[in-house]
Amino acid sequence: MKGISLEAKVGLLVLTAAILLGAFLFILGGVSFEDAFEVNVDFDNPGSVQPGAAVRIGGVKVGTVDEVTYLGRRLDPSTGRRALVRMRLSIHEDVRDTIHEGATFYVTSQGVLGEQFVAIEPGQPDAPLLDASQPQVGIDPPRLDLALALGFDVLEMLHDAVRDNRDDLGTLFEDIVALIHQLRLLVSDNRGDLDTIVDNVRTLSDESITTLRGAREAYIDGERPRRIMGNLDRTVAVVSRETPGLIRDVNRATSGVNDVLGTFGPDQRQQIQNTIASAERIATSAEGTVDEAGQIVHGIREGRGTVGALIMDEEIYDDLQELLRDLKHNPWKFFWRE
Repeated sequence: MKGISLEAKVGLLVLTAAILLGAFLFILGGVSFEDAFEVNVDFDNPGSVQPGAAVRIGGVKVGTVDEVTYLGRRLDPSTGRRALVRMRLSIHEDVRDTIHEGATFYVTSQGVLGEQFVAIEPGQPDAPLLDASQPQVGIDPPRLDLALALGFDVLEMLHDAVRDNRDDLGTLFEDIVALIHQLRLLVSDNRGDLDTIVDNVRTLSDESITTLRGAREAYIDGERPRRIMGNLDRTVAVVSRETPGLIRDVNRATSGVNDVLGTFGPDQRQQIQNTIASAERIATSAEGTVDEAGQIVHGIREGRGTVGALIMDEEIYDDLQELLRDLKHNPWKFFWRE
């Protein structure tokens, strides 16, 4: 070392420092020689993520943010979207087959004040692989700064409102206190009346329930309404069952008469055709009458009209029964009225 000059020693020291500085920058810069593929992700506001930030899947670093570009919501012809910021992510090639269509890209941080990074939820394993050639849509991080700013703005507005209306608010609170006091006195002075009202309402409710149950048993679930409805159903069923057969008989008779018409003269044939037409009209009228009878029965069942009220209204039935019993014992009332 005695043969080395001072200049050589200084140069060797500078070279060593440069090598150490380069290695330090290489390590801090996260330079990697692994194969990687690029994915572009669009955000409206990615927070404070800068180039060099980590890209993680499940907490494991799988890449870095290469570039953050401001697009200014200009229309992207390839996607038809207007993104504000686009990130170019460099992701390790060995995890390409784990990222599928429907993967989620979002910005998060390590703790409340930790460094922000881009996280990836890789999607469902049975979905196709992600098409890295198409820009993806990312999820923006929560805007705590914006929330705090808006909250401070609201608090300032409330403070101004309270300060400008201090007297009115004081009067309002005094009125509310007075109203509560009056209500307390009203309840205290009329407690007995309020208890009576509550008891009357409870009694009325119980009597209403009892009345409704009695009406249901008398007019819906009782034996007499079921018997009347059963008779009406059987009558309608018989009429409906017999009417098609009657119509078929009339049609067969009409066909037979048409066959016989060929053996008669023009005048006789015309008379027979008129008779057949009349029979068809009668059959059609009979079918319409059956339908009307069904409607009448339906109306009676619902208690519409005089007959419906007479059959379904138990009170009218009792009054009529009492009238018949009175006339039976006092037939002179047919001819003499008091």
